[in-house]
Amino acid sequence: MKGFGNNAVIREVSFENRHLIIVCSNFPYGFGEPFLEVELTYLKQHFQKITICTTGKIKDLKQFEVTETVTLVELSPSISFVEKIASVLRLFFDSEVRDELQVIAKDFHGTLSFGKIKTLLVSRLRGLKIKSQILARVEIANTDQLFLYSYWTDDAALAISYLKKEISTATAFCRLHGWDLYFERSRYHYLPFRKTIFNGLDAIFAISENGRNYLLSHFSSIINVGRIYQSRLGIRTVDRLAPHERNFRRFKLISCSNLIPIKRVNLIVEALSHVEALEIDWTHFGNGIELESLTQLCEKKLGSKENIQFQFMGRVPNWKVLEYYSDHRIDLFISLSRYDGIPVSIMEAMSFGIPAIATDVGGVSEIVINGKTGFLLDQEVSPKDVAEVITDIAQMNTDDYNKLRLEAKNFWGTFYSADINYPEFCAQILSLSER
Repeated sequence: MKGFGNNAVIREVSFENRHLIIVCSNFPYGFGEPFLEVELTYLKQHFQKITICTTGKIKDLKQFEVTETVTLVELSPSISFVEKIASVLRLFFDSEVRDELQVIAKDFHGTLSFGKIKTLLVSRLRGLKIKSQILARVEIANTDQLFLYSYWTDDAALAISYLKKEISTATAFCRLHGWDLYFERSRYHYLPFRKTIFNGLDAIFAISENGRNYLLSHFSSIINVGRIYQSRLGIRTVDRLAPHERNFRRFKLISCSNLIPIKRVNLIVEALSHVEALEIDWTHFGNGIELESLTQLCEKKLGSKENIQFQFMGRVPNWKVLEYYSDHRIDLFISLSRYDGIPVSIMEAMSFGIPAIATDVGGVSEIVINGKTGFLLDQEVSPKDVAEVITDIAQMNTDDYNKLRLEAKNFWGTFYSADINYPEFCAQILSLSER
């Protein structure tokens, strides 16, 4: 990893007039960005002023507490139908749109489609609107050091690249997760204005090594390699790992994700339908458009099986999930996603010493190490094979299973501890302003 190492050090510089603007989707509202709450506690140690700008529609109550030192600004970058129609003119008069069309054809070797054109036009409009609203609603003047941070590599990242052009002294950067990275996960196999974002910001921080490698291999013709780094997310949890006695009780299986097709929770149901000689309690945290169909599938496949119990907990605050892990003896975490980045849900489970089985997609292999912290499954694994892996783990002798738990806990402590990763991230972003 070029530029920053694990020994990055924050210089002893006064932060009395250092302002960080974070642009995210809906934090502190809703449930979509719980990990930002932990990161924020470390960022506050280095910035006198922090402004959080949310770009999503606020439908939920505030789920996370923020201190009085943090200012919340709600942006409204939605694009009206009239604006979308008028944007067609940009195909002819907007040089940045024309440049992006060339990137699609030349660098991405892709064909133009109505979907791609619509996506890039809306992205351009939203980026400009987010930029103008930040300038209008956020106090930027009288700041010695201004930092612009987009939590996702989306239209907000595009907006701060525009801000960077107008405020050249600002330090601008973003994080890169999963859905905002992998083209194959997007509707039209296309994500707009990658060239503008990657070259307009001072740094792009991929949260996994797989993500960084994907970036460098797929966008080498349009990217400034020296601006691409890796910075893992982190979890805080209990330090101790209590002994785990599994005799004479049911096997406890946990999953945590949105109930959407890409997560393939239906495959968990199908797998459990093949388990015969093992008593399992399966609990799932999360909600989504597939809740009704999955409930019906459970009743059909599992309803008559006395050895399988299932429960959908719905979408709950992140702290309640962690509290549940702390209060219950959980044997195994399961994730069978078709695509993924590097799941925070697995980090959270391993922080409690819960091993995991998961499909080998995205950056999952960076946290699920075969035979050490859990077991990897092929992306197209069959339900029967999943059932066999679950049964094999349940039948492990106590010493081998507890070793698996200890390895999971230690792996989290080495690579995904908030107390390690976030101070390093703070050092990295502060170092950007000194270059």
